[in-house]
Amino acid sequence: MIVMTNNNVKSAVRTLRILECFESARGPMSLGEVSESLSIPKSSTHTLVYTLIAEGYLEKISHNAFTLNTNLKRQPGWVGGINGPIRRTAGPEMDRLLGLFEESVVLGVPMRNLNVQIEEFRQSKQLMSYSVRKAPSIPGWCTSLGHAILSHLPHDMVHQYIEKEHKIALTPKTLTSTQQIMDKLKKCRNQGYALNVDERFDGASGVAFPILDSSGSPKAALNMVMLTPRFFERKEIIIKEVKHSVSLIEKKLFPREQKSNIVKLNRG
Repeated sequence: MIVMTNNNVKSAVRTLRILECFESARGPMSLGEVSESLSIPKSSTHTLVYTLIAEGYLEKISHNAFTLNTNLKRQPGWVGGINGPIRRTAGPEMDRLLGLFEESVVLGVPMRNLNVQIEEFRQSKQLMSYSVRKAPSIPGWCTSLGHAILSHLPHDMVHQYIEKEHKIALTPKTLTSTQQIMDKLKKCRNQGYALNVDERFDGASGVAFPILDSSGSPKAALNMVMLTPRFFERKEIIIKEVKHSVSLIEKKLFPREQKSNIVKLNRG
């Protein structure tokens, strides 16, 4: 039987965090940037980074610039990618929002087909509440999580996705026209968040904010959802607090650069 000491466990965790850090980075990172981003001593960062270079996980491209091995980046699903750090970083903020409002909180990430995968959720314990079920995916074209993400993706890509989807009215308020949905996405982008009022489930409403990396690309979205009357009772403070949570999540996940929204939804 192998017994790991606390130091060994700490080193293993730090190694995984370093790999995740390089996976989510927009470019090469220095030892100082890795150390500061992960709050790891520089001496430990130096040792672990050079160990990962020796094992073929990282590459040294200049005196103090390192990057993930390009061969690894070509392999889908290796070592966990960005979704693990997103879940861990969002978790405390999801707990905070649940404590503040006692309403359901949902974290979703974009899938390749532009629908949304539910990564994590916090279920409201109120007797009458929106029930969250961890399904493999939910549609992007008619949900606040989907709208928050789609509103920050390229116009042509989003239009093609919405056009090919089989869109049926789930409630009297569901938008099924491609142009109507595209117009709503433009509004979502301009105001910074997506509202969904009785569009997917009659009687359930909420707000979702995209989680954007340093280039303005959506990596996830955070949603609070509840019964419609309760949402409108506290709409403004709910929007304010979800926005605050997403801002903190983005700063922890992507600390190196200020975001610049370079992708335009409406190029006209």
